[in-house]
Amino acid sequence: MDEQSAAVPVQIPDRAHAVGPGWHQLLARLHQQLCTFAPAYVLTGLKEKLGGLRAQVEAEGTDRSALRAVVAAAEAESVRTCEFCGAPGGVRTRNDEPGGWRMTVCAACHRRWSAHEIMIVQGVVRERQR
Repeated sequence: MDEQSAAVPVQIPDRAHAVGPGWHQLLARLHQQLCTFAPAYVLTGLKEKLGGLRAQVEAEGTDRSALRAVVAAAEAESVRTCEFCGAPGGVRTRNDEPGGWRMTVCAACHRRWSAHEIMIVQGVVRERQR
């Protein structure tokens, strides 16, 4: 990494591909909210974990409780929003089997995900080849 690229803060639009397209609108709103009070915020982590969005941000000179509040609201919204398509959903496991991989999915995407018909690859829903 050169010095110039190290000076440019990584923000949500740079890493939206880390999660499914159903959460991209949610991330765009979070980015907009963060930019209103911390335009130079730095995204230090973005991923799906246990079916929900996990985002870590830092911003010098900004009230940390304000950062945590907007991030927590987005994370809470993520567990009600299908990661595949953005429709209302909930955290479920594949075929609703206990102890399995969790994702937030709507009923239609849950059926297709459980049948191994769809997956998310670099922020895009892909059809599985049979």
